[in-house]
Amino acid sequence: MNHVTTARPYSQTNNASRGLGLFSPIKKRYSISELIALGNSLHKNGKMEIAESAFRKVLEHEPNNPVANHFLGVIAHQSGHLEDAVRLIKKAVRLAPSYKQAHNNLGNIYEALGKPEAAISSYRNALDLDAEYSDALFNLGIALRQVNKILEAEEVFLECVRLDPKRADLQYEIGQTYQKLGKRTEAQIAYRIALEIDPQHTEARLNVGNILTTLGKIDEAIKEFDIALENSPKHIKLINSKGVAQRKIGLFNESLECSKQSLELDPDNIETLNTLGAAYQTLGDNERAADCYWRALRLNPEAECAHKCLLFVALNLPDITSQELFDIHREVRSPFDKPLLTNKSFPDRSLDDRRRLKVGYLSSDFRTHVVAMNILPLIANHNHEHFEIFLYGQVEYPDDITDNFKNFADHWRSTMLMSNEDVAQMIEDDDIDILITLAGRFDENRPIVASFRPAPVQVSFHDCATSGLEAMDYYLTDKILHPSDSPEQFTEQLYRLPVYYQYPIQEGLPSIQDTPAIENDFITFGCFNKPEKISEPVYELWAEILKAIPESKILMKYFNHYSQPGMQERIQGRFAKYNIPEDRLILRCGIDSRHSHLDNYHAVDISLDPFPFNGATTTFESLTMGVPVVTLLGRHFVDRVASSIVTHAGFPELVTKDKKAYLNLAEKLAGDVSALNRMRLSMRDQLHKSSLCDGEGYANKVEGAYRDMWSQWCKSNNSAVGP
Repeated sequence: MNHVTTARPYSQTNNASRGLGLFSPIKKRYSISELIALGNSLHKNGKMEIAESAFRKVLEHEPNNPVANHFLGVIAHQSGHLEDAVRLIKKAVRLAPSYKQAHNNLGNIYEALGKPEAAISSYRNALDLDAEYSDALFNLGIALRQVNKILEAEEVFLECVRLDPKRADLQYEIGQTYQKLGKRTEAQIAYRIALEIDPQHTEARLNVGNILTTLGKIDEAIKEFDIALENSPKHIKLINSKGVAQRKIGLFNESLECSKQSLELDPDNIETLNTLGAAYQTLGDNERAADCYWRALRLNPEAECAHKCLLFVALNLPDITSQELFDIHREVRSPFDKPLLTNKSFPDRSLDDRRRLKVGYLSSDFRTHVVAMNILPLIANHNHEHFEIFLYGQVEYPDDITDNFKNFADHWRSTMLMSNEDVAQMIEDDDIDILITLAGRFDENRPIVASFRPAPVQVSFHDCATSGLEAMDYYLTDKILHPSDSPEQFTEQLYRLPVYYQYPIQEGLPSIQDTPAIENDFITFGCFNKPEKISEPVYELWAEILKAIPESKILMKYFNHYSQPGMQERIQGRFAKYNIPEDRLILRCGIDSRHSHLDNYHAVDISLDPFPFNGATTTFESLTMGVPVVTLLGRHFVDRVASSIVTHAGFPELVTKDKKAYLNLAEKLAGDVSALNRMRLSMRDQLHKSSLCDGEGYANKVEGAYRDMWSQWCKSNNSAVGP
């Protein structure tokens, strides 16, 4: 047996644990096996430097010892020296190919290096040696999930659970995997099992709370967050998640305080800056919200949530100029531009401008959503003889509306769990001719996919301003949204449709009732828009209207936004600033069914549209219920939306050019209740006969636009090819 002399005695570590007592403090020589045992024991007890010395002593006399190489690799990994770790453990594997722990730990290091495929290979090597090696199975499941092989990960974790069902961390990981697969019930069960095993598993309780929030069980969610916070009071994700849940039930001030608490713990946490921005935004403080999003983007210019939120909140700033709006979009989106791909050619693409075209729609809104309501009449009425329709859906929780979209399309592709680049490659592999990105700045939509230029022609649709991307070719609009002298600037070329919006005629609508002023003897104005759309100039103008029309009231509702006293006082304070007492305000709350929501219009005589961000869906809903909408024509898409809708519905007289005209129109409508009632009783029929509710005609017009865009691309590429 080889023996070595130690450089110095290990007397100071002899009492670190019972295991170290096996080695005499006065012994001067150790065998290789004793040094390895000592190093292993020291490592287990966190004595890294001394353990490293022990293993290095082994290598001085036995450089090809696989165990010492392996443990030195593990210590190098734990110390952040990843390349050294790979070299050492690779050597251990070469020296001892059946060393399963070395294969497993090599996989861990590859994961730390951002090489998940190499990690997967190493874990599989370990499992080839021992198919029931639970640590390798566990790590393999995580690595498979990282590369979006979720179904394989699920199988691996289930096998791991069979071998070791009492591991809380394993139940947590399979819960995360179920969530990725959209299996909320199974995920919640797995997290609950993890908590039965370890009631203090913070991450499992956090995810239970997040699922409950998604399901609308907010009180239960907050209870879970509070339990977890008792053990982890400074856990930023917990605090942020609690704030999000509070915001959903109208506890806006409490939500704001949660975000501020998180920011104190970590001023540079991007998630916290986003949640703080959302809290300010919900309270209508758009300037502070924008500041939060800018701070997040300075930390990471590609922070997706921050750039989407900033581009949305910018549209709510009442004094923003066209140039400022464009500059913000370019500053936020230019990091995603890919100059080498923007003008990518498609040499194998047929230049026949009359052939059947492949059109792809990319959206997260193929579900119950306002954008789905706008786009479904188009998808349902496409001419499949001339257009092959592909839907690329970022839909985590499909519903009946999702099924409708699938039925109307030729092809459905899920983009869940895929990177932007991978989605772009899928679109390119499908030979899509025209790609339509929908509502780019909202929800989980993915306009950045277009920066990879997966299609010859790329179009932004149902977004509220420019995409800001150089690779986007066209922006669909109409002549009211963007007349020829529009000051709004775009990276895209504007393509004006005869009519922009489209709505399906819905069944089971509430009946139209007489305008409530007949019975009330006073006028009730209404607004059901997001509160952040109601800018200070809007409050001031609405106050003037209430003063001009004695005894009139205004009814405001947006889900449960006005349910809490703090928020009610905030709105009352905004009006009190202009001497409007709270008894002139009706603040309703509640998350209603579609039918119940529309019933609220029975209490409204005249709807008032906010600016600079008009209502779109709320404008159509109001007209559907026979309630006229007074709107102010502005400079940009967002403050011309309602004008486009009411004009195409056949009520151009509801559009005003300035605040004085807005006030005068409100007075005029309120001054003739009989005329107001006649308009109310006939409005729905006129709306349903308008171009806003002609899905077949609308699809023909949009297809004509697509054919024109394709023809232009063919001409430009014919010219580029030359004779």
